[in-house]
Amino acid sequence: MARLNVINGGNWSGAMGFPTSDMVNAMSWYWKFQSLHDLLLERHPEWADRAGIVDGKNVLKITLIDVADKGVALAVVRARHTQVWAVIDGMDVFHGSLLVWPLEGTSDETLVDALHACAVAAERKEPLPTPWRWNEAEASQFTELADLLAARHVTVEHVSAGNKYRALRNGLTGFDVDISEPWEGQFLEARTDDMDVRVSLKPALGWLVDVWYDQEGVWRRVDLGAWLEGQESSPEPGVPLGRVSLSQLADFVAHELHRIDAAEYWNPGAEYGEPRDSNAVSAFVKLSPLLLAEAVVAQLRERGFGDVSEGEGDSVFRSDRFWIVWREASSILSTPMLQRLNGIAAAEGRQLMLITTSGLSRPAATFADKARGYVFQVRRDTGELMPLNRRAREAELPRSQR
Repeated sequence: MARLNVINGGNWSGAMGFPTSDMVNAMSWYWKFQSLHDLLLERHPEWADRAGIVDGKNVLKITLIDVADKGVALAVVRARHTQVWAVIDGMDVFHGSLLVWPLEGTSDETLVDALHACAVAAERKEPLPTPWRWNEAEASQFTELADLLAARHVTVEHVSAGNKYRALRNGLTGFDVDISEPWEGQFLEARTDDMDVRVSLKPALGWLVDVWYDQEGVWRRVDLGAWLEGQESSPEPGVPLGRVSLSQLADFVAHELHRIDAAEYWNPGAEYGEPRDSNAVSAFVKLSPLLLAEAVVAQLRERGFGDVSEGEGDSVFRSDRFWIVWREASSILSTPMLQRLNGIAAAEGRQLMLITTSGLSRPAATFADKARGYVFQVRRDTGELMPLNRRAREAELPRSQR
C-alpha cells in the first residue's frame, strides 16, 4: 500500500568528497523536478507566482489561492514494490483527484499538463475535464465512451486505454496501484443502477461486455453480438470494431444491459474439484470423458462461444463455426502439426479450435493467431481450460478485482 509521501527527499546538502550512489540519485531527482518546474511555467505561465518545488522534497506544488498551505502536487510515490508518478489533489485527499502514471515512459508534458488540469479543477471546484477525468493524457474511443456513459447517468469508475496504471484507494491517504495486463486490451469499468460492467476492446476479438455478479463473485459475459444482430447467441466472442458505434455501446450499457441474461459461468463444484487447488482431485486421477467434455463446453460457452455443445457418437464436441480437435498427448505441439490441422478445418469451412493436454510452441501459437484459431490446454484432473495463444487469452473473462 502506498502512502502519499515522496521518494528521495533530496537531502544531500553539505556532502563532501565523491558522491555516493544515493547522492547521485538524489541529485538526479532534484534536476528532474527543476526541469519539470521550468516546463510547467513554459506551458502554463499563469502559475508562475504559485508554482514551486517544496523545500527539501521532490514535490512540484501549485498552491491554490485563498487556501493556506494547500494545493495540488506532482511527486513520485511508492505503492508496494512499484514507484509511480502521482498527481495529488491536496484539497481533498480522499475524494479528490489522484492520477498515476508509470515511472518509465511517461512524458514530461503529460505530467505538467496533468498537474495544471488538476489545479484548475481544484481551484474552480469543478470536475476534471476529459481526458484527465479518466486518468488519461489523450482523448480516445474510451474517453469518448466514458463521457457518453456519464451523460446517461452511468458512473464510470475507471478507464484503461493509453494509461494502464490506476490508483486503488486504501484508507484515507493510502492507495495501491493496479496495472492492467496486455491481454485485457483497452477497457472501462462502470456502475449502473444495479450492476458493475466492463466494456473491453481486444485487438483480435473486438468489443466485449462483461458483468460482475456480487453474489457469485464472478464475471459473466454478455452477448453483445446477439443483441446487435437480433440472434439467440453468437458463435464467437467479440464484436468487430466497425460493427457497433460508441453511442450504441453507451445505450446498450445504460438502457439494455439489465434486460439481458449473461452466459452461465463454469462452476467446477464437487465433481471437478477446484482449479489449482491442492485439495482438489489428485493429479493422477482423470475425469471421465463425459465430465471432461461437460467442463470444456461449460468454459467455452462462458467465454462467449455460443454454438459449442457436446457431441454425439465419435464426435466429442459440436459446432457450426469451429472444427474442434481433441488431442491427448504429452509432446509439445509444433507448427507443422498445427498447419495440418488448420488445413483440415479450412477444408471443412470452419475455424480451428484445438483442445489439448500438451503445450504449444511459440511459433505454433503465432500461426494459430494468424489463422484466427483458438488453442486451449485442458487439465485432465479438473477440466480447467488454459489459453495457449493470444486469441484464446483474449477470450478470458476479466481478472476478479472486486
